[in-house]
Amino acid sequence: MILRTRTARALFVGGALAAAASLAGCGQISSLLGGAERDSETNQVTEAGTDSVFDIQVGDCMAEPEGDQVYDVDVVPCTEEHDYEFYYAYDLDLGDEFPTDETLSADADQKCYDAFTDFVGIPFEESAALYYSYYSPSPESWADGDREIQCLVYEGDDTGTAVPITGSLKGSKR
Repeated sequence: MILRTRTARALFVGGALAAAASLAGCGQISSLLGGAERDSETNQVTEAGTDSVFDIQVGDCMAEPEGDQVYDVDVVPCTEEHDYEFYYAYDLDLGDEFPTDETLSADADQKCYDAFTDFVGIPFEESAALYYSYYSPSPESWADGDREIQCLVYEGDDTGTAVPITGSLKGSKR
């Protein structure tokens, strides 16, 4: 998967990659590191841990991934300092061949944009400091059947770089 960041406040993807990711076989690493603990009823994270990017769930809060390759992410309770919150997921329906970057980006950008309002509570254009990014399949994970787009919301500084926050952005109307 590839993390793409929306760096402009318009309806196009700025093209900047916050982090590139190739995720073939990424679940193997997280099983060794210990995953986040979750409440048995709400499934919310109660204790931080490292999870495969394939195992994160809508509502999870996480730290900025390190390095160029993202296989696993540090998931934390949203009440603790974090950089991103996973707010929406869907599977691409673009055929069997790995799509062009432009096709994949246009599809993901539109759907993450559309889901932003429902999650945050205001349209993207009205948000003073919130941005969104998404994880998308890499060619390697696509070959393994990965079609999921994972939309992430974050607070950004005036350059769009993620800044640490505490608390969920769900319904924040920020």
